[in-house]
Amino acid sequence: MGPVAGCLVENASRSDLKSVAHQPDVIYMVCCLLERLRGAARATQPRTQKVLFEMGHTVMNSLLTLLEVYKNQSEVIYMILKFVVDFIDGQAVFLDGKETSVLMSFCLRLLQIYSSHNIGKVMLSLSSTLRSESQSEKYKDLRALLRLLTNICSKDLVGFLSDSNIEGSPDIAEVIYVGLDIVTPLISLDLLKYPKLSRDYFVLMSHLLEVYPEKVAHLNRDAFGRITGSLEFGLRNQDGDVVERCLTAVNALASYHFKERLGGRGGLGSQVMESEGSNGKLQESISSHFLRLLLQLLLFEDFRMELAGSAADALLPLLFCEQELYQRLVHELLEKEQNPTVKSRLALAFHNLTSSNNLSSTLDRPNRQKFRKNLRVFLGEVSGFMQIK
Repeated sequence: MGPVAGCLVENASRSDLKSVAHQPDVIYMVCCLLERLRGAARATQPRTQKVLFEMGHTVMNSLLTLLEVYKNQSEVIYMILKFVVDFIDGQAVFLDGKETSVLMSFCLRLLQIYSSHNIGKVMLSLSSTLRSESQSEKYKDLRALLRLLTNICSKDLVGFLSDSNIEGSPDIAEVIYVGLDIVTPLISLDLLKYPKLSRDYFVLMSHLLEVYPEKVAHLNRDAFGRITGSLEFGLRNQDGDVVERCLTAVNALASYHFKERLGGRGGLGSQVMESEGSNGKLQESISSHFLRLLLQLLLFEDFRMELAGSAADALLPLLFCEQELYQRLVHELLEKEQNPTVKSRLALAFHNLTSSNNLSSTLDRPNRQKFRKNLRVFLGEVSGFMQIK
């Protein structure tokens, strides 16, 4: 792949690049070179990793140059992003701290250039015109960007860089933060109706909130609201994988909030969500909002029983954070029940949900397993008279 990388570097270094770059034959050649490099990146194996990393390192500056030059050519942008996605995916498990540092510096610069030219600006404005999955392929560079951030957020990279003591090492969280700043304004609920992009987005959100919940927690209100709003949308998705990813994300968010509060810190206290209440719109905490939403889904909507384990993991930290609200919601539900027999069974089921199996106020694995059992028993018990399938 040396000659291919050399050819790409040579073309990116041309003094007349800006004047010839948009000629069809030049665009075609650049795309072909990127496709060949991508093929090599996807074939990464232990014995070829070092050579392929050097290949990638050789073309990094050239890729940034091409990103600048082809900022209005979505085809080339897509090929650059796809190469970087596959390069990181193939390299992640092999990199040492120094190599990871080099890669993160490159990714940060790439995202900054992408952001500075607002390359994805058309996506949000045109999302409402999409009518089919094939049309949504126009936005495949956004999908590639989502996958890039997911790969950066992988535990392999996070583990290596967090364990290294290299002076000047870039913070992966900083790279993720820049990426989030680009992605969240581009993701509309219209776009999330398209399965491929939706799955990529929620994979990123679940990974991100598991690894860097504090970064999301400190986003500005608008950016945070877009993420939590998308999670609410995803929890009602027809795709079980998307719902499971959203439950994982809510679990991570609620667990972070609970642990922060346990340590005497604010957690998500500064973030609020707007909900529809009996007296109109009301503002409530994130944990309150998602507790209401999960109970609504579990009790009154078409909830998939195979997702009970993931739902239990998300519900447990929410219960710990909002015990008073939970008791009030249960009381209101019982008060509305007119049938004494049903009311008694429901009261017992709610009691056992939080007290059976010696459940404690911790989020360790054994306690989560106990609550999973409790929730499955609860759902089985109330399925006869609630809207559970």
